[in-house]
Amino acid sequence: MNQAASLPASVAAPPSLPASSGTFTAVQEPVAVAAGTAEAKLWSSFAATLLALVFVLALAWLLLRLFKRVVMPRAASGQLPLEVVQAVALGGRERLVVARQGDQEYVLGVTAASVNLIDKRVLKADALSSADDSKD
Repeated sequence: MNQAASLPASVAAPPSLPASSGTFTAVQEPVAVAAGTAEAKLWSSFAATLLALVFVLALAWLLLRLFKRVVMPRAASGQLPLEVVQAVALGGRERLVVARQGDQEYVLGVTAASVNLIDKRVLKADALSSADDSKD
């Protein structure tokens, strides 16, 4: 028995659809168009996510550089604080550290319990300029 024939005409065919045959046939769009649209949406959302990630990472990098420049403590005389030039591990918790402040270098013995001054040197102007060039 035909189900469309047993239903009233208002249920069998909605007013927006033609009721000529009394049966409803679904219109299917081509699969290639639907798949292409889904793929385009996928790439679009991927690109938007990637762009947002790059933006957040760039913003974090800029803020860290600004924070480092603004918050870096300065000595009372206006010089930069002690800068560690080199550190060599001598044991589990022991280190030999070369630190620089202005035109002076300090060789320090660092352990878990103490820090000892081993040597203090005044750098010459040519040594300072070569050390600054090696940082760049």
